[in-house]
Amino acid sequence: MQISLFSVLMTIFWSSLLMLVFLFFRTRVSLLHICSIQTVILLYLFCAVRMALPMELPWTKEVVGGAFYRKICNIFYYETGSVPFYEILLTLWAGGSACSLIRYYLQYRRAIACLREMPQTEDEAGRDMLKKLGSGGSVGVYRSDRVRSPCCIGILKKKILLPEKEYSDKELRYILLHEYTHLKHNDILLKVLIRILCGIYWWNPILYRMKKDLNQSMEIRCDLSVTGRLEDAERADYLSVILSAFRESRDATSFAGAAGLAEEHSESLLERFRVVADRKIVQERKAGILAGAVLFLVLIMSYSFIIQPKYEAPVSEIETDENTYIMDGDNTYIIKRDDTYILHTVNTEVVISEEAVKMLLEDGFIR
Repeated sequence: MQISLFSVLMTIFWSSLLMLVFLFFRTRVSLLHICSIQTVILLYLFCAVRMALPMELPWTKEVVGGAFYRKICNIFYYETGSVPFYEILLTLWAGGSACSLIRYYLQYRRAIACLREMPQTEDEAGRDMLKKLGSGGSVGVYRSDRVRSPCCIGILKKKILLPEKEYSDKELRYILLHEYTHLKHNDILLKVLIRILCGIYWWNPILYRMKKDLNQSMEIRCDLSVTGRLEDAERADYLSVILSAFRESRDATSFAGAAGLAEEHSESLLERFRVVADRKIVQERKAGILAGAVLFLVLIMSYSFIIQPKYEAPVSEIETDENTYIMDGDNTYIIKRDDTYILHTVNTEVVISEEAVKMLLEDGFIR
């Protein structure tokens, strides 16, 4: 396995193309009529994996690109002074990635420090209700006057934070179910990993758009998980809880790596309302398994070939005197003497390496 300029170009092409296709269908809700929201999230995760692994695998085959692809590659190899243009781009890429990742790390550290200093009291009623809902007591429920809207935090030590506000049993049940679904699916860890990927590919606007829609998709997954078996009247009650949390979140304390009940933008909230009200949304696991299998094959296929430019040897550099001849299978073959490989051609014998032997055998020469 190796990483090259061409494998990086293929990674950018495949991942950007797939993200654009998935975004187009997901934002029009039509994709949710074909497969479940869990499958949609899986689609984005496959794109993220493809971006995180820009390499050539053992089965990757080289395919010759056309004249247009060769012109693109010539731009990358153009030398400014004595430095190829692609090295300048890589330096800018690495510098931008370092700055972006350091900035996010500092934000995350500040958020952790803020949480440690925040006064919190355990909500025993919420903890008991969460146990009845199936958490097994692994998630704590806490109250804090610093929090204005319900949210969940923690990757290893998971907890749900609630504001100092009175909730009815039904409201508290909806809130805890929503936040526990985030923790159950490790959405916070996923958000952190996607944020790191955005830091690495800081220049790619498509990835940032995918990150935004992935967050929205995780919220929709929680909504559908809670309302899947509710009647219409109960769904309306749940949506009213979301609307109330949205109003409170306008001035809510936010944390890096946290998941909340309501999104920041009203457009996202309206979409969640439409999805919850749409009874045709698919939630079957069979569709997700089938889509996952197809996606895995697409991921493997995306590594199956890599496009490289083809250059003809300059005619001016080809020697055509009487001592020049063409090496082919008729006048050239490989000899092995003890542990040494010798290339015999016409009246000349040259010692060659095992790597050269493999290349010659692939080109049709005999031993």
